[in-house]
Amino acid sequence: MLRSLKKKALIFTSLGHFLNDSFLVTFSILITYYIEMGFSPLFLGLMGAIINIVSGLFSMWVGREADRIGNHDKLMLIGFLIIAISLFLFGLTFVYKFLWLIAISSILLGVGLSFYHPLGGSILQFTYGSDSPKALGINGSLGSTGRALFPIVLVFLIEYLGGFVALTIIATYTLVLSSIIYNGIRPIKTKTYSQTQQKERAVSFSSFYYVLIPLTVIVFIRSMFVMGVQTFVPTYLSEIFNSRVIMGIVLTVSYATAIFGQPFFGRITTSMGGRRVVFITTIFSAIFYIIFIIARNWIVISVIFAAFSFFAFSNFPVLLGYVSQIVDADVMARANSLVWGIGNTIGGALGILLGGYVFQAFNLKTSMLSFVIIALISSFLLPMIPSKTKKRRAHQKP
Repeated sequence: MLRSLKKKALIFTSLGHFLNDSFLVTFSILITYYIEMGFSPLFLGLMGAIINIVSGLFSMWVGREADRIGNHDKLMLIGFLIIAISLFLFGLTFVYKFLWLIAISSILLGVGLSFYHPLGGSILQFTYGSDSPKALGINGSLGSTGRALFPIVLVFLIEYLGGFVALTIIATYTLVLSSIIYNGIRPIKTKTYSQTQQKERAVSFSSFYYVLIPLTVIVFIRSMFVMGVQTFVPTYLSEIFNSRVIMGIVLTVSYATAIFGQPFFGRITTSMGGRRVVFITTIFSAIFYIIFIIARNWIVISVIFAAFSFFAFSNFPVLLGYVSQIVDADVMARANSLVWGIGNTIGGALGILLGGYVFQAFNLKTSMLSFVIIALISSFLLPMIPSKTKKRRAHQKP
């Protein structure tokens, strides 16, 4: 029975990750069209930041709610339904070119994207226990598959069907797939708690701040770098290749490296420990990005960006796998929300906002160069993470 639940948890949370992470790159692709339509890079950078800020802040509520009553299935379905609505509204922006419509669509996308990571992560952490980094790696590879395939799918659909029809089709697909995911994870139950246990859990959660806070700070700065690059690199590559189609192909191939990177880093997180792997992925993503910016040959640019993507976009099993190694099962969703929601997502928002401001004030090249500095800062701060951590209680399995 337990083995069957583990398989079901892995299959349907992975399908959810595939669906969710497809939409992490949606706005960065749409930016290339919105700039052509005459929208300000500063406004678009602000919208990209808002998506991430809303997602990060709202994820704290999602994590708290999940820890409180364990309704992971319903919460995940709500998140996907909100994403579907936002996609339809983004489609309308190709018909009605209103700033407020882009703003509403962005806010809804941010809310929708806040649900999956704390929920999918905690389901696997609770179900798999000490083996969760491996499961998170397999799960994350499906997320990377969605992120890799979506740029080329979205570009081709918009190019040949138009923005409104393309995004309406994708919204409908989201509704269908989310219902399948909901029915798949519904039998998987995580713990619920009494009011007394909730108070005990709050005290327990604060006892992990000594490691969670420095980890979140470093993830915050690292994500400023990674998410800023992810948002503006489609426009950067479009200028280099002078073709959106080639840009889409390069992004798809590059993001596909994380399909293999996530299981790989999930395994070594289990064997080496999350702290070491956080060091490895942070430092090497910085190194390859610096080479990417310096490179001039288009083949070198493509290869190096793929190497950068391998390290930069494989952080799901690393971060949440590390969280599962350092906190109790009782507070897993809240810890996920802090590290992923506040650190990874809101940090990314600030990076996007900074990139948009520098783009508007100077140019795209200067904006891309600014991320080099942030990458170096995140690497230099890595020793802040304590080398020794200890859970208060043993990890619990169902």
